[in-house]
Parts: sequence; C-alpha cells; structure tokens
Amino acid sequence: MELTLEESKQQMPEPSRPQQMKAWVMNRYYVRNKRDTYVWRVATGSTAMFGSLSMLTAALGMPTGFGTFVDLILFLSANIIAMFAASFLLTFIFSLMYIPLPRRFISTVLYVVIETYLILYFAEFGRMMSIALAAAFAFIGAFAGVLIGLLYRWETKAVRKIGIAFLTALLSVAIFKFSDWPAPADIPQREEAQSGQAADWRRPLQIPNPAEKGNLTVQTFTYGSGKDKHRNWFGDQVDVRTASVDASGYITKWPKLKTFFWGFDEHALPLNGQVWMPKEAGTYPLALIVHGNHLMEHFSDGGYRYLGELLASKGIIAVSVDENFLNYSVWSGIPNHDMKMRAWVLLKHLQQIQQLNEQTENPLSGRVDLSRVALVGHSRGGQAAAMAADADRWFKQDQTIDSLEHIHIESVIAIAPTDKKVDKQSARLVDVNYLTLQGARDADVNNFYGDRQYSRVSFGPQSDKFKAALYIEDANHSQFNSDWGSMDERPPGGLFLNRKGLLESEDQRQLSKVYISAFLEATLLGEREYAALFRDYRSGLDWLPSTGYMNRYEESGFTEIARFEQSSKTVLNDGGKAAAQGMKQWQVTFAEDRDGKSKGTKGIELEWAEPGAEYKLELSSSTVELAEQLSDPSLVFSMANLERDLIDLNEEDLKPVKAEEIALPPLPELEVVLTMSDGGTRKLELDAIMPVPPSVYTAFMSLSWLEERMKDEKYKEPTEPVFQTYILPIEQFGTEETVIALNEIRQITFRFVSGPGKVMLNDIGFISK
Repeated sequence: MELTLEESKQQMPEPSRPQQMKAWVMNRYYVRNKRDTYVWRVATGSTAMFGSLSMLTAALGMPTGFGTFVDLILFLSANIIAMFAASFLLTFIFSLMYIPLPRRFISTVLYVVIETYLILYFAEFGRMMSIALAAAFAFIGAFAGVLIGLLYRWETKAVRKIGIAFLTALLSVAIFKFSDWPAPADIPQREEAQSGQAADWRRPLQIPNPAEKGNLTVQTFTYGSGKDKHRNWFGDQVDVRTASVDASGYITKWPKLKTFFWGFDEHALPLNGQVWMPKEAGTYPLALIVHGNHLMEHFSDGGYRYLGELLASKGIIAVSVDENFLNYSVWSGIPNHDMKMRAWVLLKHLQQIQQLNEQTENPLSGRVDLSRVALVGHSRGGQAAAMAADADRWFKQDQTIDSLEHIHIESVIAIAPTDKKVDKQSARLVDVNYLTLQGARDADVNNFYGDRQYSRVSFGPQSDKFKAALYIEDANHSQFNSDWGSMDERPPGGLFLNRKGLLESEDQRQLSKVYISAFLEATLLGEREYAALFRDYRSGLDWLPSTGYMNRYEESGFTEIARFEQSSKTVLNDGGKAAAQGMKQWQVTFAEDRDGKSKGTKGIELEWAEPGAEYKLELSSSTVELAEQLSDPSLVFSMANLERDLIDLNEEDLKPVKAEEIALPPLPELEVVLTMSDGGTRKLELDAIMPVPPSVYTAFMSLSWLEERMKDEKYKEPTEPVFQTYILPIEQFGTEETVIALNEIRQITFRFVSGPGKVMLNDIGFISK
C-alpha cells in the first residue's frame, strides 16, 4: 500500500541530538555571509586594503635583511592569510551567535582594528592612542568602501556618480588641508623676535669656506674581514683583509638570529672600514667616524662619505667604521653591553690602523700620523667616541689594547650623542678638543646630551685645547647621515613626525661639513684661525644654512670667576663674593634638560619680576692676578634663558590657544657693569655684542595630541634651556681715552633691564680675545 507524504514523514525516525546539532551548525555555516550584500562586500574589500596598507607600513619598519621588495611581499602574504583565517573564523562565530549584522564586513573591520592597534602599540603610541587611531583608520577604510558600493548600485547616470565621488574626495581633502585638525601643536611665537645675528660688530671670517673641497686628490679603499655576506666591498672585493676580534669577554648575549644574519658571533667581530685619504705622498692625521644605533639591516657606515671625501681633500685620513652588527634589529634585538662595545670596537680599529701603518704593501703603510687622531661619532657613536678617548675608565685591564698608549687622541666630535652611564660611569675628557652638534628638531635623541659631556671636558694649565657646542633650530637626528633618510623614527611612528620647516638634508649636511671640517682643521692641521667660528657662530653665517643657532665655547686659557660647582649662593670657589638685588629668587642649582632632569652641572638661577634686578660678583685678588696674564682679555659667560619656567605650556586650558595668544616674557636684556678700583663704573649693553636669542620651541609630531602621548610622553616639552656663550672684549667697556686694566676691576654686575625673566648663568670668567 502506497503511503502519503505526510504519513511517510510520520514514520521516519526522529534525528538524534548530534544529528540536529550538526545540521544546525552546517546551516549557520552556509548562511554566515547571508547579510553581506553587495555594498557590504565592497566595504569589506576596501577595509581589507587598508589593513594591507597598515601591514605594508609596518614592514618598512621591520626589515628582514632580504630587501624591501621581499619584505613587502612576505608581510603582505602573511597578512592576507591571517586576515582570511580571522575573517572566516569570526564570521562563523558571529553566525552561531545570530548577530544580525554583515558578519564578514564586521570581522574584517575587527581584524584591521586589532592589527593596526598592535602595530601602533609596539611603536609606542600608547594604549588609548593606538586604539583611537586604529579605529579611525579602519573606519575610513570602511566608509570609503560603503560610499563606493552605494554609488555603484545607484541607478543614475555615470557622470553624476563620478561628480559626487569627485566632490566627496575634494571635500575630504579640503577639510584635511584647511581645518586646524589634524595639525602640529601650536608653539609660541614672538612678533618681533630679536636675533643674535642682528649685531654686526663681528665681521665674517676672511678665510676659505671649510666645507669646500681641498686641493688634494682623494683615493678610497676598504679594509675588512673579506667574509661579509651582505656587502661585497667588505666581502670578496675588500681591498685589505683584516683579522676579526674576539669580544666574548664583554658580550654574553648574542642572539642566534644575529649569527644567522651576519655569519659570525661575538667570538669573531669583523673590523670593517671605508677609507678616504690623500693620494699625495706624506703622513696625515687620522679621523675615525662611527655611526649610531640605526636598524641593523639598514647599513649606516656609508652615510658619512660626504665627510670622508671632504676631510681627505684637506689632508686628513678619514675612516667610516662599520659597527652595524652592534645595532638593533626587530628580529634579533641588540647585544648586551652594546655601548661599551661600540667604544671597544673603535679602539680595535685604531689598533688595526696602527698595525697597517707599521706594515708594508698596503695603502696605509707609513701614511698615518697617530699623534694627531680625532674620533667622530653620531648618536651612540658620539658617546662611544668620548668613551674611547677616556678608555682607561672602562678598559684599563684589557691588555689586548695596550699598544694604544702610543696613539694620541687630540679631538672628539659628537653629533647628537647619547649620554648613558656605562658601569655607573661617564666619560671625562682631559686636554682633548671637544665639539658637539645638536638639532632642536631631533626626535630620536631629543635632549641635548652633548651638553652634559661638554661640561665634563677640562683643560690643564699648559693646554692649548678648546671645547664648543652648537644648537641648531631646524636640524633633526637622521639627516647628518646621508643613508638614514629624513625620519628620526622607523615607520609607522616616523610617518607621524612633523617635518614641516625641517632643514633640507643637503643644508643639514652642509653645516655638518662646515663645523666638522673647521674643527679638525683647527685642531689637527693647526689652522687656528677657524677657532673664531666656535667662539661666535655668526662669523661663519655666510657658510651656513638659514636657521637659528646657539653656541657655547670655552678654551684652556679660561680664568674662572664663577662656575658654581663648589660655590654657595654668596661665596664663590676662589673666595669671591656674590650678591643679588631685586631678585624674586636666586639659587645655585643644577642645569636641567628638556625633561627637567639634571645635566650634571650647576649654575646660578636668577628670577626677577621687574626691570632693574642685579646680580653682582666681587672679584677675588687671586682671580685678578691670574687674569692679568691674558693678552687682549675678554669677559666671558654662558647664559640659558629659562622662560619656560614662567609659562606652563602643558596646562590643559592652553591646548586650544593659538600660538600668538600665548604670552611670552620679554627676552632678557642686560647691561654688564664693571666697577673699578676708583669707584667708577664702565657699562656695556649686551645687545651691542650679541642679543639674547629667542628660545627654540618645537612641535615634534604632525598631530598635536600625540605630543604628550607618544613614546611615554617623550615629546611633551616643546623647548629646552640651552646655554649661549657671550664674549665681551674688555676694550669695549672703555673709550678711546680710557683703557681698562684688569687689575682695576673690583666687581662685575649683571643688570637686567627687561622683565619679568628667568635665566641661569654659568662659566663666568676671562679669556684672551
């Protein structure tokens, strides 16, 4: 008997619980993308493209060493696989949860938000800022996709669709371009800022531009292990083969990935160097140039070719030292004791060059004057150069470098150096010429740490050395090296740096050439007329790019009046007396950097509310006796403007205020008054010699609200106090009829004729003109 359909159903067995569950799961799987209509599918694709863009940006900051193109392919492929897997899993989970949304679209958005968040978080944007930026980034990608999908499905003429798309894009660009957001932080400006370049009593130097190539013919070659895996000029094409060195006595942490990349470990570090030297016969002084901590896979030593060629044409053998294997890698980290190692490897290069100089049949045979050596370092290399010049502090027990006692380091140059304590110690240079350069726009080493080392350089009574510092308003960190690009941070963080108004790379390297060449000509080649550039940067303005500068200077013949390291507020080191009148407060305290941390040196801090405040120094007889030995004496002092203490740029109510609405105190104007033994006075206005330069304010980030959030508030302070040295010839205090003798000076008064104000004075004394 034939059964009806209804009867057949009634007689079929009831599915088991597992069968029901399986059927339900399969049904949820098949309908997981049911809500993803055309518009949402387009939006999913657009969001996925933004996610790929995010990953490609991360790839630029995480090089593997296989090359940028390979890195991009690897990262993009990994991202596509991960995004597909995450979207598949999340879509299915959302379907099981009956979430009534376009599930593939939501899954892709979540993936992109999480991916971008992780990239930003590990770039030190901070948790909340990383979340906000990641969500905004994914939203823009999704919104663009929704708009494209809607326009495509809109049943209207194509020209109308194109017009709407064009107008939307134009409106977005206009909002971005002309609105106040996003924009760098507002920084205060003076309407009529004085400039130290205004005074014209100091004439330009009538000597050749030190940045112009010299008359000598330059030859170049390399020395090294001959086994480099990545650079044939240190590999099979190396000109002079050198032995490796064993650093296992210092390095105890050398990752296996680093060995895989380089092909060696801490037991066999290579000594690789690029050399530029004169072809002409003769012996020449030596300058070693060492880079800092850049990404290991992006080699740094070739970035100082512009210096090497220049110095060699002047008669200095220049060597760019390879220490890339000590640099940081995203994949293999950085060896321990890397700072000490940078100095040690530099010393080993000196030793290697010493051996080559003594050997025959190589380009350096008998060509190096090791009694005239300079060490030039950038970033961590700048600190390493100072450490190597003070080698006994760390390497006295290292018998492998005993031969270096016959090498004389005359000069050290530190470009944007670090200044970390190593084994709880810092380099202290004695009778060594020292120069440090620092950019105010340095987003890597954003404090003027070279100023600390400057204070730890001292000279003996028979020395003929000097030290100098230059602070450059629009210079950054990376552009001193021609291979480091213009970003001081690797992507993605570097993409958010404010590069508006930054010095052009060629301009920054031009000033580097001027100062480094002039310094080495003065200290290694005996061209002492170039020392005037370091006394007053204005004498070389014709050679320098247009930006703001501040310079600090001291020479071995300095006769101290007051340094304040051991002084109290009223009694100076030599027994002289100090007093103040009209000061709101005055105290001996430590100089501070951008972050309010001690620079390791003290000064007298003066704050006044009304014009007319005075700070007086009564000279001791011993100081006057020492100063009488100087020829054509000048009064010299260094002063830092502390106006930042009188305003609070971090108050929340100042955030929306325009720069012109932030009231800055007037620039300090002062008169220096000499009181003579007969009770008479001689006065000189500082503006007649060098007006106080305006403080430099910097907006590091292209988005104002990142200043106090990125990198653990690294960029929150827009300015740092920097010392400017003022040299006032004693003859300027007198007249044609009256000549001032030092032994007649009894008191020096600093009278501040503007107010309110706050400054720090230091290094007050006499030098020869």
